[in-house]
Amino acid sequence: MIQPIIENSYLVEINLGTVAAQKQINFNFIPQLEGSIIYGIQVFSATDVTTSPNGSAVVTTAGLANVNVTFSVGDNQDIYLMSCSDLRSANISGFVRMFANKKLNLTKSFVTINNTASLTNNDSILFQFLYRKA
Repeated sequence: MIQPIIENSYLVEINLGTVAAQKQINFNFIPQLEGSIIYGIQVFSATDVTTSPNGSAVVTTAGLANVNVTFSVGDNQDIYLMSCSDLRSANISGFVRMFANKKLNLTKSFVTINNTASLTNNDSILFQFLYRKA
């Protein structure tokens, strides 16, 4: 597998707030990513980054296994309930998870907490989007 050449990168933080099983948290509107072509996504855990840009603790590696993400393209949920741990580079031999040039609709995309084990209130998940302008 060839590692991607990073054209543009944007770090997005999702704060979990009060953790509860089956809770869904939507991504906020990110103007920099609007209409952009997403070709790679990775997630960081507390092992990689201890504190988020907003000062919150980052979810542990074990906690990532209890959270899934759903990405929408337009109104369609193209990537449904993908494990966040599968997006962490260290979990997949150091590679970045590549996607087929998707125009994600982040405001219709969300994370789902499956289980509260290894999660703490107000933890954050950090997503790094690799993208190119459309």
